[in-house]
Amino acid sequence: MHLIGMVRVLHFEFVCRTMHIEPTVPHFRVFHQMHCTQGFYSFVQRASAKKILLHPPKSFHDWK
Repeated sequence: MHLIGMVRVLHFEFVCRTMHIEPTVPHFRVFHQMHCTQGFYSFVQRASAKKILLHPPKSFHDWK
């Protein structure tokens, strides 16, 4: 699996666990689908999946 694909899986798991939802393959497949490019497997966002964060923050100045 390509590194970016693994990051997507780990991010999904992190978000699910912070929301107290069990991360499962069916839940993951709601947002992502498998994609193969040049022999590497990864995941891309499903066209029908809604984005959760429409305007990502550009910085976190007051994070402390």
